[in-house]
Amino acid sequence: MKKTLLSLIIITFIFILYPAYSSRASLITPDKKQDFTSNINNAATSIYDTNRDLNTTVAKVIQLVLSVLGMIFLVLMFLAGNDWMQAAGNEEKVKKSQEVIRNLLIGLVIVLVAYAMSSGFSTVLKNLVK
Repeated sequence: MKKTLLSLIIITFIFILYPAYSSRASLITPDKKQDFTSNINNAATSIYDTNRDLNTTVAKVIQLVLSVLGMIFLVLMFLAGNDWMQAAGNEEKVKKSQEVIRNLLIGLVIVLVAYAMSSGFSTVLKNLVK
């Protein structure tokens, strides 16, 4: 399962990033390629901007972590659903897939509650500091 997950992630990144840098891609004009490159450079410089305050930095880190967790959730949910569909009536495989899906949903709820709590606490702390 780990090899399948790793292969799926690598293939996804190849399909997302390859057309942006491919000179053979017919839909990407040089102007669009330049815009994409400048957007990537702007995003990279905004991540390492040292003039930001702590709140903005923490918010960006939380946003990045939640984005990665969301991608992991979607990939694992797809794999669990795929296992369920390929169970072919095998009750043991169906139960295992349902358990994985249930655990994924519980993990998603925990992540969302943690985000809501951290967002609420940061708002309270910001109001106390002012």
